[in-house]
Amino acid sequence: MIDWLIRQMFKIPALRINIFQEVDLYNSITRIMADDESSKIACAVWCDEDGWRGWNIKEDGTYYFHDVAEHSLGDIMRLVTSEEDKYGMLTEL
Repeated sequence: MIDWLIRQMFKIPALRINIFQEVDLYNSITRIMADDESSKIACAVWCDEDGWRGWNIKEDGTYYFHDVAEHSLGDIMRLVTSEEDKYGMLTEL
């Protein structure tokens, strides 16, 4: 039953591509978090249908996630790299 459902889902090209992109995103986060050297400072941004989102790991190991969609790439980069402490826009996890 599950195999049939998966085969049906992967027949739709756009859905298949989006599933692989989502898996790749989570795999990249997992790889960065597992590597001691890489996890000292890390940042990722992506565009959802409603705007730009991102996450950041600071030098002290604090992890921030910006869940509010921003209108431009510049806005999200500014927030996740320098101003989250100033404005409190990111969620500390």
